[in-house]
Amino acid sequence: MHLLLADDDASIAAVASLGLRHAGCTVTVVEDGPAALEAARGGSFEGLILDWFLPGMDGIDVCRQLTSDPDWSQVPIVFLTGASHDGAEAEAIAAGARGVIFKPFDPLTLGDRVKALLRA
Repeated sequence: MHLLLADDDASIAAVASLGLRHAGCTVTVVEDGPAALEAARGGSFEGLILDWFLPGMDGIDVCRQLTSDPDWSQVPIVFLTGASHDGAEAEAIAAGARGVIFKPFDPLTLGDRVKALLRA
């Protein structure tokens, strides 16, 4: 499974990538919202994992733009985020995401959790 991971924290991206690779995924990492949009529209990914707080454009806006795009509307999106405010999960799902995994996360189970949400 080829996934696009958008997170501006290099250490989080490295740990998440390691966990996803451990689960058999191929991971492409970008560091900001505009790069996530560009990579998603120019690549062939089976899923997208977004942080909520991204430079240039937040993850919610990236999610809304991609899910409103007919070429991307069927590609599943999951949030991996520290945004734990009231209603964060509902807001992400309303924007088109399949689900939310909140930080901190267990890298050893991350891949299986992401795969389950992407297939839901």
